Amino acid sequence: MKTKNYALTAMAIFIAAAVSAVKLPTFKIVETTNNKVLVAFEVSEPAVVELSVKNSWGEILYCNKSETPVEKLHVILDFHTQQYGVYDVGINYNNYKINRKITIANYRLKNVGKEERAFVPYYTFEDNLLKISYFNNNLENVYMKIYHEGNCISKKKIGKEMCIQKVYNLSKLESGKYKIVLSNWNDDYQFIVNK
Repeated sequence: MKTKNYALTAMAIFIAAAVSAVKLPTFKIVETTNNKVLVAFEVSEPAVVELSVKNSWGEILYCNKSETPVEKLHVILDFHTQQYGVYDVGINYNNYKINRKITIANYRLKNVGKEERAFVPYYTFEDNLLKISYFNNNLENVYMKIYHEGNCISKKKIGKEMCIQKVYNLSKLESGKYKIVLSNWNDDYQFIVNK
């Protein structure tokens, strides 16, 4: 019995050491002066980072992607024309996404929501097969839509399992450019397929 306890203790110490060795990225949102908000992001390894701000209707109000890999990103957002509203501030990097909701009231930052972390889906298209892998850590329903020339030609609910891996045969579709959109309640992920 003592051997099992020692083994469990050693395993717990090993896991704690491994977790503490990994530095999680920081994502802060703070009010500065004159109705402005500072978005600060820092990651331990350089990455191409994309910052986006969406309103409650999902419209993109701001989007900026670093041209080269960076370890830090500092952006000042000006909300002087926004008296009230809830906004989604998102950071994408290395197939990973972090979102925070913010509330603006009387032109000032009133609330910053907790971080919501998710993995970005991975897509490949080869030999008429669309392969999708998605780690659905929030266990939300995930839907797929296929668009051709601006028209939605297919809609599917692809599940809410934690690990989604699907393959779709697109050989019956005519030649052309297709937009694939994977969505859950919070995000849309787009991928272009040329047949």
